[in-house]
Amino acid sequence: MVHKDRQGNVVTLDKWADLWEDMTYRVVAEDDAHGVLVRTVWEGIDDIVGAMFATGISHDGGQKWVNRREDARTEAEALVQHREVLQEFLGKGEPRT
Repeated sequence: MVHKDRQGNVVTLDKWADLWEDMTYRVVAEDDAHGVLVRTVWEGIDDIVGAMFATGISHDGGQKWVNRREDARTEAEALVQHREVLQEFLGKGEPRT
């Protein structure tokens, strides 16, 4: 398992853990779409089962999250992924789970 920072640089497990604890670092984008919170975060794990970035939704203000996308490998891809998930809710007017 390879740990990377948001820019894709390999970091030690200790550095990754420090970054993981910092939510201001982890959150790439966050928006409210008709009462659904859409958040894209840096995960920092670069392997087949891991994800560098993930986008999830919450219907309860962030208490419970459902992952919608976990396939972004760069921050630029993560922002595209975020906009796509956000558009699902903004375009429909009604949230879907």
